[in-house]
Amino acid sequence: MLQKETKRNAAEGAELDLLSSIYKIQIRNEEKISDADRIFCERQQASLYRSLDEIGRWYGIFAGEAAKYTESHKVTYLANGKVKIHEPYRGYETIRTDYTDFEFKPFDDIDKLAEKNYNAILAFAKSIVAYFNNTYNVSAPYPEIDKEKLPVGFRPLYQSYVDQVIEHLGGRSFRDTAEDELIRRFLHAVSPGRWSKVKPELKKDKIVFPDVISFDSFWTEKNKLHYNYRKELEDLCAGIAFGADNTLHGGTSMIIRFDDDNVDISSPYTLSISNAEEMKFFKNGRIDVKFKDAKKADACFYKLKLDTIELQNDED
Repeated sequence: MLQKETKRNAAEGAELDLLSSIYKIQIRNEEKISDADRIFCERQQASLYRSLDEIGRWYGIFAGEAAKYTESHKVTYLANGKVKIHEPYRGYETIRTDYTDFEFKPFDDIDKLAEKNYNAILAFAKSIVAYFNNTYNVSAPYPEIDKEKLPVGFRPLYQSYVDQVIEHLGGRSFRDTAEDELIRRFLHAVSPGRWSKVKPELKKDKIVFPDVISFDSFWTEKNKLHYNYRKELEDLCAGIAFGADNTLHGGTSMIIRFDDDNVDISSPYTLSISNAEEMKFFKNGRIDVKFKDAKKADACFYKLKLDTIELQNDED
């Protein structure tokens, strides 16, 4: 008897431990967002619900009007709230028996409201994810919502989209995730192409980046940055700002008096960050970044993992 009781207590204890561990995981996930984050999400959700209620009110009115055509037009409703109808065949009538085909029918408006319902929920989901991406400099993917199956009257919870953001972190903090993603984008921007024979190089108080950008060949009288390379320059600047000053908010705005429609290649630009001082552009797409001293340049080079870049070749 005592042995059975001991086994039962042990089983109950194991079950409680399991529940306890689940609750701890939930608590940790909740703690990954701040009070300000939570308030933002709650306000977004309340605002969405007000709009969905208004969409639902009009939907109900038009659906009520559509009811009288259930038999004549074989009205059925799809999973997403849109209607499927079969217009009765009238043929060619010189003398009419009625004029009901000229009457207002609510079918198009029902479909438009179902579309607005979907678009509102999709915009809400994207807004929640975009808030965390913009606030914490991460790149969580935007959620996908099945347009054909989302019913009118559905009320999403912001927590489901927050969970997707937390899942994207993979157990890391927002900061660690943002740093990893920034370095990944930076390395992609500055890594040499398949046929390149050179890669970023540390030279005393400078880091030399070959072939990072290209100028638009259409303009001969000025050096207009090619549109396709603007993101590369943004990512390079973001990396330098992080590597030099440990900030996640770097970009081309830190290049004082920089104009991407007319880039000066005659003299270096001054940078607005502390430990990297100048950025020099060259006609062939090379960019040199000069740091406060050789020690700062060295620290940035290795912090951004530039030592891990390898040249590609035909066999890769």
